Amino acid sequence: MSEPQPARSRSHWTVHSERPVYENPWVDVLMADVELADGTRFEHHVVRTRHAASCVVSRVVDDREEVLLLWRHRFAIDKWVWEIPSGLIEEGEDPAEAARREVEEETGWRVADVTPLVVFHPVGGMLRSRYHVFRAHGAEYVGEPTEQNEAEKVAWVPLDEVPALIDSGQIATSSSLVGLLRVLVDRR
Repeated sequence: MSEPQPARSRSHWTVHSERPVYENPWVDVLMADVELADGTRFEHHVVRTRHAASCVVSRVVDDREEVLLLWRHRFAIDKWVWEIPSGLIEEGEDPAEAARREVEEETGWRVADVTPLVVFHPVGGMLRSRYHVFRAHGAEYVGEPTEQNEAEKVAWVPLDEVPALIDSGQIATSSSLVGLLRVLVDRR
């Protein structure tokens, strides 16, 4: 369902200008001069990051579908979580290629074909970043992960256990939630 854009909007913000507050290779903080439809004008922060790519890798073993997950500590939220392989897209890199690269670097498993699953913006009100989530069926083990500090362990987890991991907060980060929930919805 596609909603038409209204001729006059109560919720449209007009951006008059943006200026950098902080910049580095991973994240920029901008100050935007914005105006609401009612004429109210103020400054609002915008965080800009490089776009990211993730991949839900699945396989079927003994009639049971499994997904490839990493058990890792995320210091910003001080929490141990299960995640799908994910990382930043390099300048000029195709998002699908970035997803394949991240799977191999972080897990030691190589995927051949990936298909687009979903593209989303994790915090559309203040974060300017696009996340591409792909799906791969099957993978070939090629050796230890080249990114040794990425995860405590890599495991094939039954897809049927994913809802309980979400409910318990063990799957809690955006690209993993979005990708895995989309796979679960598509199973219906």
